[in-house]
Amino acid sequence: MGVVSTTIAPPKVAHQYILRDKVEQLAEPVGAARVVIVSSPAGFGKTTAMLRWAEIFRDEGRPVLWIAARAGIDGLDSFLQSLRAAGVSSGLAAGLADGHVSAHDWLVNLSVQSGPRPVLFIDDAQLLSQEICDFLGQLIASARDSITTVIASRGGSRLNVARMRSLGHLVEIGVRDLSFETDEAVRLIQQEIDGPIATSEVQRLVVDTQGWAAGLIIATKAWQRDQREGVPPEGGTTGLRHEFASYFHEEVFELQNQEVRDFLVDTSILDELSPAACAAVVSNAKARNILEKVFEGGLFLSDLDRELSRYRYHTLFREMVLGRLMRRAPERATELHRRASTYFVETGDLSRALEHAMLCGEKMFLADQLELLAEPMTYSGLLYRIDELASDLPWELQSTRPALLLAMSWRRSRRLAFKSSERLIEAAEAVITARIESGEYSDYQHEQMLFQVRHRRIMLEAARDNMVYVEHESETLLADLGDDHPYLSCTLLAQLLSARRELYHFHDMLRLEAELRKALGRPGSDFASIALKSSVAPTLVAQGKTRMARQFLEEAHELAREMDWQISGLAALPALPLAEIHYECGDLDRAGELVERYLPSIRQWGFVDQLASGYIVRARLAAADGDYQSALSGLEEAQLVAIECGLDRLRALILSEQVHMLVKTGQVEQAEQLFYSSDLCFEGEPVPTMNPTRLNEWMAIAWLRLEMHRFRLVRSRKIAKRWLEFVRRRGAVRSSVTFELLFAQIAVLSGNRSEARRAVRAAVELAEPGGWVRPFVDEGEAISSLLVEAYANGPELDTPVDRFAMHLVSVMRGTTQADADEEDDDFGLGSGLSLREVEILTMVSGGLRNREIGDRLGLTEGTVKWYMQQIYDKLGVRRRPQAVIRARQLGILS
Repeated sequence: MGVVSTTIAPPKVAHQYILRDKVEQLAEPVGAARVVIVSSPAGFGKTTAMLRWAEIFRDEGRPVLWIAARAGIDGLDSFLQSLRAAGVSSGLAAGLADGHVSAHDWLVNLSVQSGPRPVLFIDDAQLLSQEICDFLGQLIASARDSITTVIASRGGSRLNVARMRSLGHLVEIGVRDLSFETDEAVRLIQQEIDGPIATSEVQRLVVDTQGWAAGLIIATKAWQRDQREGVPPEGGTTGLRHEFASYFHEEVFELQNQEVRDFLVDTSILDELSPAACAAVVSNAKARNILEKVFEGGLFLSDLDRELSRYRYHTLFREMVLGRLMRRAPERATELHRRASTYFVETGDLSRALEHAMLCGEKMFLADQLELLAEPMTYSGLLYRIDELASDLPWELQSTRPALLLAMSWRRSRRLAFKSSERLIEAAEAVITARIESGEYSDYQHEQMLFQVRHRRIMLEAARDNMVYVEHESETLLADLGDDHPYLSCTLLAQLLSARRELYHFHDMLRLEAELRKALGRPGSDFASIALKSSVAPTLVAQGKTRMARQFLEEAHELAREMDWQISGLAALPALPLAEIHYECGDLDRAGELVERYLPSIRQWGFVDQLASGYIVRARLAAADGDYQSALSGLEEAQLVAIECGLDRLRALILSEQVHMLVKTGQVEQAEQLFYSSDLCFEGEPVPTMNPTRLNEWMAIAWLRLEMHRFRLVRSRKIAKRWLEFVRRRGAVRSSVTFELLFAQIAVLSGNRSEARRAVRAAVELAEPGGWVRPFVDEGEAISSLLVEAYANGPELDTPVDRFAMHLVSVMRGTTQADADEEDDDFGLGSGLSLREVEILTMVSGGLRNREIGDRLGLTEGTVKWYMQQIYDKLGVRRRPQAVIRARQLGILS
């Protein structure tokens, strides 16, 4: 029987060859190897690559033999005949040109060949019989370096090549080597279309086809037809459409037996395949063997981790098979998704379990799975996903599942939807009560569910800033839980520490810090660790333990960034308090980076401290750049959020910051109007009561700033002193710094500059351990001049406090520390007046009164008086004419 001519003739290329770097670079190792295995599913360009290599080798003078198994090879005899014909065609095997050629003859003939090393290409080797594969193994072993054999197959090779691999004589080329890179795909598309096409459309074609050569051609032709017809299909150029479906059906699906077809269809619901997952879905004990068969057969299944047997279908192939399932057997798809969900619950893959529960389309089943997974999903930081899925369920399904109701409640508390949260807690309590009465719950189950209810109420009240309730109930529940619920204990401990901070109850913080370290040392979810560290850091900062807080936040931020793909926006929890620390310590660039990146995503978490840090730092950064308009606009936005969510603590903090900036820019009347129109305002003086909170502190700070600039100094000094004594007694270090600086400014306005310097020195001592720079800078020129005066002679001792003070002075003067060291003689009077002070003194020399100066500069009369007091102190005088004369003597005024 004669040889079919197409069996030994290399096929003609259907499309003009695109020069590809990977294919060109592989030519050298392919030509030097004994054996080359080219393996990929249909349409990835195996034949095109081999044709290119054949062309290169032919140009080098090497004989090239080509055998296409698809064209007439039906057994070993026909294969040998084709091999003889290919050899003769290439100029080899002249002695075997006629007659029957045995396998032995071929092996002997190859061993005595001389001249250039021939290259044998065998295409579609998956169609060869085992007998032919055995002969090829003998041929390769006998010929050794006499020939290069390149075998292309849609699946794994049936040759025994382990020895060749170990000896380094084997080159293996797979899907990753053959897939088109983006630039190659773009050139192919442009070549096929030969006309304009939008860049976005090209990018979509490249992404959707995943470098699959045939897919690129099909998609390109489909796009051209869509353009001609003017109506693109609903699924887009690469959606589930008949061009791809027919290719996969003809080239892959129809060539398989029924068992493999069923397996492909049933497992198409899985985004990632493993033997265990496949067995659970198809209910077939032979699932592992079939999975291996599908992979070895090159059925568009790529290996994610071959050793662990993890695989994934090509996207377009999966869409075709899954579409076939949904069209022809939707009921079966529902059952398969139920099986997959059940399997993933058992393996602890909670996200996939819920995804399949949703895709099964049965709301009752989804509700049951949500109830089952509510607690572990919560502990994994996936509350948002529970709430998203549960929100689409009817109330009659939600209202009978207490674990689900309590999970939804916690999510609503975080989102600051307090009424909804309370309603869900009450519904859960009703279900629990009913189940107790019906005997459905044991005493133990009842106790555990009540723990959950109590915990959710604490979380709700914490979101509402009801810190008295949170402090009392958290301690009680922590004692009842013991060590049995580490996640709940972590969240309670975080809230307890926050409550203690807001109430200035720092008396047993060492014990709580020990509990904190114990909680962080327990094995548990990474999310719990992130949330706990992010929540307690502001409390540590309030106590002056900035280094410990920074360490916690940096650790939490690093871990959260690794998990951000799973829990969106999680990194914002540690990032925003960390931004505030960076700002306070003078690293404004890093603070700005964190706020810009993470502030937009924090509201979904409903953490008041994080909201406060984000908004405050953003406003202060704008003010530091001199953009007070943007700063005040940002604070107004924060105020609206606080009012909308009923967050009085946040409102008070923002109001205090607004007053500070308005006063600083000379808008005292506007600051007073804003302050006294707030429903947070109080009657009388803001003295620290028996149980003050930080809300009271922020309102007191705003009040003091207004009183100072109206020169009501006696009462403002009294209140500042009361608050300073209180926060120092309670161990609130960060608050103490603020009140020391306010007290210093009041002392300056009262003419007691020595008392003011003492207050500044006290503030420096308190701020040094935390490295706080900006509290001094943001207070403005009064504190700046006091710092210069207090340390006019340089550091008294080489102590950390003195070194920190010198750093502050250099920052205030806009120099580096080295510059400051070189300019020691500039302290005191030599440091001169500020630009604003010179400007005011110039107007004084022109005969203008304080009110007239204020009108020209946009300052209040009280602010001008304040500046004049600083001018007097710096020049060592007490009257306006004396100040002008002294300034002229020093050359400050002409």
